[in-house]
Amino acid sequence: MNEPNETLPWYRHRWPWFILLLLGSTVAASFYMLYLALQSEDSLVVDSRNRDGTDVVTERNLAAQVEAFDLGLAATMLVDRNSGSVQIALTSGTLEDTPTTLDLWISHPTFADRDERTTLTAALPDENGRPTWSGFLLDMPIGKRYVVLSEGERWRLNGVWDGEPLVRLTPAGPAGDE
Repeated sequence: MNEPNETLPWYRHRWPWFILLLLGSTVAASFYMLYLALQSEDSLVVDSRNRDGTDVVTERNLAAQVEAFDLGLAATMLVDRNSGSVQIALTSGTLEDTPTTLDLWISHPTFADRDERTTLTAALPDENGRPTWSGFLLDMPIGKRYVVLSEGERWRLNGVWDGEPLVRLTPAGPAGDE
């Protein structure tokens, strides 16, 4: 039996093993997190800088939004979730030449692989004589999305879509700072 003055070696106690188990699991979890970090790429970062450090994309986006503001443009986007059809109607402003196609970009706030891009084609004017464009989304997005409607780099309208059927697009908004 154990006598009071006789001490056991450290490895015969359970608390050192418990502490070593906690430390070992922390090291194993750290290596696993390092593995996960190395296996995925950061889709939030967009490299849009020139060699001199100027941000080309932001300058173009800002110029396109200023042009849309100067033209007084605004639009509404009507989405049919069942069929995936999208209709855009110009609600204010005037265009000298009505473009035959527009670019529609519906972007996810955090994951670039969930972005949806499509080209809209000119359709018949609506009942008020305003120009309209239509197209289809292949994958109907779920959740919050940023919407960008543009005619190339000439002008650009932005909006936020939370899944509702009607979205208002204006020259400035949350999608303008990507």
